[in-house]
Amino acid sequence: MRVPLSWLQELVSIDQSAVEIANKLSMAGFEVEAIEDMASQLNGVVIGFVVSKKQHPNADKLSVLEVQVGQEENLQIVCGAKNVRAGIHVPVALEGTYLPASDLKIKTSELRGVISQGMICSSQELGLKGDPSGIIICENISSQVPTTGETFSSFLELNEIVLDLAITANRPDGLSMRGIAREVSTLFKTKILFDENNEKEE
Repeated sequence: MRVPLSWLQELVSIDQSAVEIANKLSMAGFEVEAIEDMASQLNGVVIGFVVSKKQHPNADKLSVLEVQVGQEENLQIVCGAKNVRAGIHVPVALEGTYLPASDLKIKTSELRGVISQGMICSSQELGLKGDPSGIIICENISSQVPTTGETFSSFLELNEIVLDLAITANRPDGLSMRGIAREVSTLFKTKILFDENNEKEE
């Protein structure tokens, strides 16, 4: 059972940290297998703006891009995605970034004789849902105008903490958000924020 902290806070009056909630639930018989910070998998990934695109001199399937990422100097990035073009906002993994979803550590490298200072990312490389065949184009996923240099997790509003609970057969009440909310309410002696008479489960 995956319990988003923000959703839990809509159902029960609680301001304790995810760790405190996890500890209490574990002591009550709901083993918390993991506390997932959804934004952590995107650490080091920022919004970039593709200023220009030109053909790689030594590779037909690669492009050389000039990309703004909110720093004093623009980056030069080599990219093989077919859907990349000038004038779009894209997620850029900066040098030193580790991408857990694809087990990649980003570093400045030389690709077919051209320096590349980062990586423009696809959904698959970031562990997100979406078409893995090309890079993510921010304009295709949101009407919000991206801010060059802002974190990609902020752009996606992906600042979520998720508790991953192992529900045993003797605790079927833990198979719904309202069931977990009731348990948290009891454990912390705090108020339920939904109508108990409403039979519709969340």
